[in-house]
Amino acid sequence: MFEDKIREAEICARIANLPDSIIYELRQPKDVINTKIRPMTRDGREDIMLMGVLHCNPYSTGACPYKGGIRFHPNVTIDLLKSLAFDMTKKAAITNLHFGGAKFGIAIDPKKYNRDEELREITEKMATRLLLKNILSPDIYVPGPDVGTDSEVMFWIYNTVAELNALAKLPNVAAVVTGKPLENDGCPGREDATSRGVWIVLEKIFKLYPTTTSRLSSSMRPTIAIQGFGNVGMNLAKLSVDDRDGFAHFSNIVALSDIGGGVYNSLGLDIPKVLEYYQTNKTLAGFPQSEAHQITNEELLCLPVDILIPAAIENQITAQNAHQIRARIICEAANEAIDLVAQEYFRSTDQLIIPGVVANAGGVVTSYLEWRRNRGERRHIVDLAEDFDWVVKELRRIMTDAVISAHTASIEYKTDLVRGAEIFALKSITRQLEIKHRRIKK
Repeated sequence: MFEDKIREAEICARIANLPDSIIYELRQPKDVINTKIRPMTRDGREDIMLMGVLHCNPYSTGACPYKGGIRFHPNVTIDLLKSLAFDMTKKAAITNLHFGGAKFGIAIDPKKYNRDEELREITEKMATRLLLKNILSPDIYVPGPDVGTDSEVMFWIYNTVAELNALAKLPNVAAVVTGKPLENDGCPGREDATSRGVWIVLEKIFKLYPTTTSRLSSSMRPTIAIQGFGNVGMNLAKLSVDDRDGFAHFSNIVALSDIGGGVYNSLGLDIPKVLEYYQTNKTLAGFPQSEAHQITNEELLCLPVDILIPAAIENQITAQNAHQIRARIICEAANEAIDLVAQEYFRSTDQLIIPGVVANAGGVVTSYLEWRRNRGERRHIVDLAEDFDWVVKELRRIMTDAVISAHTASIEYKTDLVRGAEIFALKSITRQLEIKHRRIKK
C-alpha cells in the first residue's frame, strides 16, 4: 500500500513540477518504531508488539509535534501504519495545521481482552514504553483515538503520563494526547468532529460542483448510503437529524451498515428508530423488516444512491467492485477506503471522489484545537457551551478552506479532486521543508 502511495505522489509531483527532493523526503518515514510490552493476560504472560511510524514533519519538532491516532486492530502492520501516517502528513498540510503525520498501533483485537483490566494494562504499559523512548510528548508525538480506541483509552494514556510526570517533567501534560473525555481536559465536539467535517465538506462540494450535484436524483435531499456504524458512521447519522447543526439536507439516509450487515429503505430510514435499536442491541442485525430490508456490506456499496460514504476500514472499494459502484459522489469518511486502482478507474467515469485527506480531516482539526487549548489555559465546565461554539466555527472555517484549496489545485493542474488535494498537500510540505532547511548565506 505504501509503495503505491509513493508512486501516486510521484505522479502528482511531476504534474505540479515539484522538486525531486519532496519525494525523497517522503519515500521513507522519519522513524519506524517496533517495541515490545509484556502485560499480564488471562493466559499468562504475553508479549505484544507495538508498532509506530513518525512520517514527515516539515516543521521543527519541539514546537510542532507529530500527530496521529493509536489503532488497536488485528490487521495493524508497518505498511498500513506508514500509509496512514503519510495520509496524516497530508491532512495536516491541507488544513494548514502545524503538525507532522504519525500513526501507532497494536495488532490485537481489543474485543478479546477484558476492557477494564487487560486492555487498560496494555494501554498503560504502551504509554509508559513510549515515554521511556522519549516519543510521547506535547512537543514530539501527540496521539489520538483511531480504530479500536476511544476517549477512555486516551484518558488511560493521559493518566499514565500524569502519574509519571514527576520523572518525565513534561510541560502541559494535558496536551500529551487528544480525544480525551470532556471531564479530563477534553474538547467539546471532538467525539463527532470527523462526521461533522464530512457534512461540512459535502455542503461545500455542492457549491463547488453545481454541474455534478444538479444531476443527483434529488439535489435538495440526496439519497445517502453509509458503510460502517462506528464512531464516524453513527455520528453522521446523528448529525443528519440534529436540527442545531443545519445538516437536514443530508437527512435522506437510505442505507446503513455495521460489521454484521446493513439495512436499506429506498424511501429513507427512520434514523431515530435505527439509533434507538442499535443502542439497545449493539447491532443493526434484526432491525424490523417492516422498516428496512437487510443487506450485506457489499450490497450497500453498490446501491443506486446519490452519495456513498464508506466509513469503515481500508480497501472497501477496489478493482473488483469499482465498476459496480453507482453513486455519483463517493466521500471517503474512512482512511484509504478506495484503493489506488479503483481511484484510477473512477477517473474514466463522471463520478466525483472526495478523498479522505480532505473529507475526514475533521478529527485532526479538532484535535489541534484541543491540543492548542491544553497548551495554555484550563477551561471551566461553565465554558463548555462557549467552547463548543468556538470549535464548530473553527472546524467549519478550516474544513471549508481545505476543500476549496483542493478544488483550486484540481482546476489549476487540470486534474481530479483526489490529485488536486495531493498536489496542494505536496506543495505545502515542499514550502515548509524549504523554509526549514534554508541556510543563511554568508
